[in-house]
Amino acid sequence: MQDHLLDIRNLRVTFATPAGPNEALRGVSFAMGREKIGIVGESGSGKSLTGKSILGLTPGRASVTADRLMFDGQDMLTMPPRQLRQIRGRRIGLVMQDPKYCLNPVKTVGRQIATAAIAGRGMTMAAARAETVRVLRAVQISDPERVMRAYPHEVSGGMAQRIMLAMMVVCEPDLLIADEPTSALDVTVQLEVLALLDQLITARGMGLIFISHDLRLVSQFCDRVIVMYAGRIVESLAANQLHNAQHPYTRGLMNCLPAIDHKPGQRLPVLKREASWITE
Repeated sequence: MQDHLLDIRNLRVTFATPAGPNEALRGVSFAMGREKIGIVGESGSGKSLTGKSILGLTPGRASVTADRLMFDGQDMLTMPPRQLRQIRGRRIGLVMQDPKYCLNPVKTVGRQIATAAIAGRGMTMAAARAETVRVLRAVQISDPERVMRAYPHEVSGGMAQRIMLAMMVVCEPDLLIADEPTSALDVTVQLEVLALLDQLITARGMGLIFISHDLRLVSQFCDRVIVMYAGRIVESLAANQLHNAQHPYTRGLMNCLPAIDHKPGQRLPVLKREASWITE
């Protein structure tokens, strides 16, 4: 529909392997507006691949098909590569899991953010530097001029994550895909980054796809939750209704979460999988 920022129908990603085709995404379908969507599931369930497929960042050996892959009314599947590059980074931003491995180690923080502003918004170098200071302040870095001169190895994990957020929002995207943006951070810094992310999204009216393993975190932070298993969506529901999940996989994941009243020596339940979850 026209009011959807992103509309995906029957997205499939297949990899060619020596043993034959391996379908990694199997008919993923969802639509979203300017809201916060959480995608959860185990490692290998297809969460990150879904985000990368939206941006056209799958490896060359991958075959990507879909009945529909629309972003703001534009067909991402038939879009020429040059037009896709105009959207990638400018209108859809991507925050990766470990920012220190995504930032260029031989360029200063300020240069990398300014380069994003020049490429994404056509700014002059002087304007881009001024905008870099502004966005660093927006992500609550108190001394942006000093941080601009720093290299990635000279900043902490929490600050590196803030820098990655600044680099993404400097282009003022409509949609932000955050792939495990807090998994490498301690709990205190994690909460600070999430509060900052929520503030930026609300202030700029962006949509968010938040990819995570943490069911509790997603249920508290997002508007809707999509649960993935073996390359497909098994359940989609409002975040505040996660406790009413119907699919046995979702219920199994929730039952495996440790509780504060957990007794010493008591084992957590083990998730019992069913073959029907793959084929149904």
